[in-house]
Amino acid sequence: MNYFERFVRTLTWRTAQVGQFALFFCMAIIVANVIARIPWKPVPGTVELVELSGAVLLGMSVAYTAAMKGHIMVGVFVEKMPLRVQAVIDTITYALSLYFTFILARETLVYAARMMARGYVTTNLLLPVYPAIYLVAVGFIMLALVIFKDLLKSVIMAVKGSETE
Repeated sequence: MNYFERFVRTLTWRTAQVGQFALFFCMAIIVANVIARIPWKPVPGTVELVELSGAVLLGMSVAYTAAMKGHIMVGVFVEKMPLRVQAVIDTITYALSLYFTFILARETLVYAARMMARGYVTTNLLLPVYPAIYLVAVGFIMLALVIFKDLLKSVIMAVKGSETE
């Protein structure tokens, strides 16, 4: 389990680095646009570039945030229960989350394929949209992998009563 956890953490960190690059690109293009407006020549397609990089940022960073437990969790009632009961509740929650995340990833892949087949591009720069949608789908797949890892940990906790193998 430790090898799998390290693998997932490394993989999500790499996808988060892609998200960090998208954030840097987004900030750089906005700053360039602000500076370029001084002589009244804004950077063409700034809105499109920021939208696409924002989608990549979101898709690539959500799995890392989940792996680091950065999301808000409400467990006031569950925290008072025994560890095995908590693990059973976590197992149910993670199983449902995995199911819906899998559906989300699959439908995002289908949507990206549809946009690629239709040749959908941005308005001004005529950039294809499907690569950004595929990256969002990869982010959801990574999120599903993180949820699967957490599901395995909660099943081990429910069965054995501890996280050790």
